[in-house]
This record gives sequence, C-alpha cells and structure tokens, in this order.
Amino acid sequence: MNPDSPPSKEGAGLVKPLSKRGLDFVMGRHFAAFSTVHRDGSPHTTPIWYMYDDGKFIVNTSLDRVKVKNVRRDDRVALLVHEGYSYVLLEGRARIANERDPLKDIERLAIRYQGEAEGRKAARNYYWKQKRVSLEVVPRKFIEQLG
Repeated sequence: MNPDSPPSKEGAGLVKPLSKRGLDFVMGRHFAAFSTVHRDGSPHTTPIWYMYDDGKFIVNTSLDRVKVKNVRRDDRVALLVHEGYSYVLLEGRARIANERDPLKDIERLAIRYQGEAEGRKAARNYYWKQKRVSLEVVPRKFIEQLG
C-alpha cells in the first residue's frame, strides 16, 4: 500500500470499535508511544502527541524524522496511548495525510498539550518554522486495559 494514498476500504467496518471508556480515555490528554517498522523489521518507537479525529488518529512530526521515512516504506504502525498501567493500544496503517494542513494540525496539538496561550506561542515561534507533516493512522485493532 502506498502510504501517500488514501487508505483502502478493505476490512473497513471489521474493526471492533473502542468502548465508551476507551474513547473517553483517548480523548483525554495523554502522551502516546508511536511505533513504526525499520527496514530491517525492528521497531522504532518514539513519544508523540496525537489527536483523535473521526475514527482516526492524527500525529504530526517534522518531515526529516525516521518515522516519516519508515511510514513511506511500510505503513504498519502501533500507537500506545497510556497513563500508568491504563492504556489503549491500536495497531493499524498510517499514511502521509497530504490533504491536511500540517501547520494547523501542530497548532491544534500544541494547544491540546500546552494550553491555549503557550500552544499558540510554541506553534508560531517554533513548530511553524519547521517542515512538518501529518500522519493519519487508521486503526485495524484495539486492545484496551483501563483500570
């Protein structure tokens, strides 16, 4: 699958949706661990901000990051949203979301994680000066462990 093209509908509707508790959890302000696959098959995992948007997860990063290169080559990913021992793990496929505005997305994420004033300031003074990209993660499987 080309990660720059829209995800296929194959298997759509077969994903067991998040429970109400799971959805409430991912809508909270938690960090996530985002895993991609290196060329040699080993995992590459980094902490990341995310947002949940209409059944998909959006992450944003600078264009030169390893995770972007990995997703372009192999779209299999995992995203672990966690707080202590409570977590929602999703396995899915990611793609470069060229139709999204990555600067608007990073501003939304900065506001979500840093608050309105600090988020806007960070976006304007730091993130908007970078070449950025948004990745759309379409879940294929959820695992929930909520205490």
